Order: sequence, then structure tokens, then C-alpha cells
Amino acid sequence: MKKISLVGVFISIMMACICLSDQVIAAEIDQGQVIIADEIKALSAAVDNLTRQIAQQTGDAKEAGKLRKLDIAIAYLNFRSRRIEMFEQNLQASRTNRNRIVDVLEQFQREEDNLSLAFDSNQQEELERAREELRFRKQAIKDRQNRLDEEIILLENRVMDMQSQIDSVENFVQKNLEFYR
Repeated sequence: MKKISLVGVFISIMMACICLSDQVIAAEIDQGQVIIADEIKALSAAVDNLTRQIAQQTGDAKEAGKLRKLDIAIAYLNFRSRRIEMFEQNLQASRTNRNRIVDVLEQFQREEDNLSLAFDSNQQEELERAREELRFRKQAIKDRQNRLDEEIILLENRVMDMQSQIDSVENFVQKNLEFYR
């Protein structure tokens, strides 16, 4: 009986070892699956992080492009503003010159009115020469006034065109600056 019981004990121990080894193997398999799952989670997190970084860099590049466009637009505004100031100064100088010409024409008119008083009736020929010279000078001044009027119109149109260009660029800059606030 001892042999049978020893064999029974041995078989029982073997059975227990087999059962325990199955549980150990199953535990090792479960632990291996957990490790694989953890590695997959870590890999997934790394891919998500990389995707976010690429998206951020793409966004940063787009934002940098917009900032470059804004810098260029602002530089353009500064340049055009200075050009408009220059044209406005020229326009003001032309208007001042035109006003001076108007004053000179008024002086010529007064001179013409006073010419007949300055000469006697026997100096008719000299009076006529003086009037002719005065008319010639008056005509030259009127021609100059007409050229200044044309120049003023051209300068005013140029300033208005440049101002409309500035307005459109200004709207672009304001719209994009509001985006960054």
C-alpha cells in the first residue's frame, strides 16, 4: 500500500505541479500580453505626440507666413505713406505757386488799368507797346497757371489712387492683427 500511496502522492504532486505550471504559464502569458499592451499604448502615445508636434509646427509655419505677410504689408504701408506725404507736399507747393500766380495776374490787371493814366495822349504808341508787353507777360503767367492746374489735378488723382491702395492694405493688416489678439 505504501507503494500505491506513494505513487498516488507522486501523481497528486505531479498533477498539482501541472496545474500550477499551467497557471504560471497562463500568468506569464497574461503578463506578456500586459507588457505588449503597455508597449502598444506607449507607441500610440508617441505617435499621438508626434502628430501634435507636426500639427503645431505646421501651424507655426502658417503663422510665421502670415506674420511675414503682415510685416511686408506694414512696410508697404510705411513706404506708400511717405510717398503720399511727398506728393501732398508737391501738391501744396503747386497750390501755393498757383495762388501766387493769381496774385501776379491781379497785379498785372491793376497795372493795365493804371497804364492809361501813366501815359499822355501823345504817347499813344508807347502806351500800346506797354499794353502789348503786359498782355504778353499776362498770357505767359496764365499759361503757367494752366500747367499748374493740370499738375494739381494729376497730383490729386495720384494721391487718391495711392490712398485707396493704402486703404485696402490697411484693411488686410487690421483684419489679420485682430486675428492675433
